[in-house]
Amino acid sequence: MLAALALHGPLAVGINALTWQNYLGGIIKYHCDGGPMMLNHAVQVVGYDLSEPTPHYILRNSWGPNFGNDGYAYIAIGGNICGIAEEVSSVQVTEK
Repeated sequence: MLAALALHGPLAVGINALTWQNYLGGIIKYHCDGGPMMLNHAVQVVGYDLSEPTPHYILRNSWGPNFGNDGYAYIAIGGNICGIAEEVSSVQVTEK
């Protein structure tokens, strides 16, 4: 996903967000309730940070600025946390 994000820009991903209503910030490091195959929400991966002790993706959610950190969440890279790597989409624009 890191290569796709660097090459194509923001990615749309399916995630398991069953417990995200309680997310107040920080880096999500563990699997979500129900496991990685119970995808029930989509978010946009807009970046990543490899400089922190826990490298993580930066996600933009659609629940507004009161969610997480001004509408953003952070999820650890690796381990398919919350199923983030199960359904990944990007857009490729071809100039004519």
